[in-house]
Amino acid sequence: MHFPGLIPLLIVLALAFLLFSRPGRISGLMEDLGKGIKGFRKGLSDPQDQNQVPEAPRQVQDRTERTERSEDQASR
Repeated sequence: MHFPGLIPLLIVLALAFLLFSRPGRISGLMEDLGKGIKGFRKGLSDPQDQNQVPEAPRQVQDRTERTERSEDQASR
């Protein structure tokens, strides 16, 4: 049987240390994941947002004509 090398063994040990070094860490991660999924589902099925009509983008006025006129008047 072939044993894993030193580097993969160290990587596995480091990951195990990070996950199990503090009690409650995994349960905290799972709790956060559950809250995220619940919030995502709520956002998808929220009927309040479906009734709102998005505003049309505001039109920007073309000011080049005003600038050209003011430059012509200033040169006179």
